Amino acid sequence: MRLGWAAVPLLIAVPGCSPVRDYQAAARSLRVTLDRVEPNLQLALPLDQSRITLNLTLGVENPSTVAFHLRSFQGAVRLETADGAQPLGRLEMLRALDLPAGGKADLALALSFTYRDLADRWPTLQAAIQGQQAGAWVLEGTLRGDVHGIPVQLPVRTRRSFGGAP
Repeated sequence: MRLGWAAVPLLIAVPGCSPVRDYQAAARSLRVTLDRVEPNLQLALPLDQSRITLNLTLGVENPSTVAFHLRSFQGAVRLETADGAQPLGRLEMLRALDLPAGGKADLALALSFTYRDLADRWPTLQAAIQGQQAGAWVLEGTLRGDVHGIPVQLPVRTRRSFGGAP
C-alpha cells in the first residue's frame, strides 16, 4: 500500500490541520447566478405524452485558486409572483462540470413536466415564460463536487427576476 493513501483518512478526520478546511472555504467562495431559463416544448401524439422541459443555465464563478469537479446538484425551483409561490419541481444536473481555478463556467440543469403535470402549474408558468406578470424564478439546493478526491458541498440559493420585478 502506498503511504500517500494512508494519510487520506487522517487528513479527512482532522479538518483543522488539513487542506479540507481550505477546500471547503474555497467552495463557499463560489458565486452562482441563474443566467437563463429556456422552455422547450416536445409535442407528441397522443398529446398527454407531450413534455415541456425548462433548461436552466447557472453561471458558476470560481474566484479561488482551487479547481473543482462539480458532479451533482440536488435542489428545486419555484416561481414567486404577486399571487404567491408555486413550486415547480426537482432539478436534474445534465452533466458534470470541471470548474478551473479563477474561472467561470455554465452549469446546465433541467426540469421536465408531462402534459398531466402542467395542469395545476400552467397559468403561473405561462405568465412567467411570456413575461405577462412580474415575479422571480427561485432556485435552492446543494451543489456537490470534489477537490483532489475530497468531497465538498455548497448550498445554493439564487433568483432571476422576470417581467419587471426587482
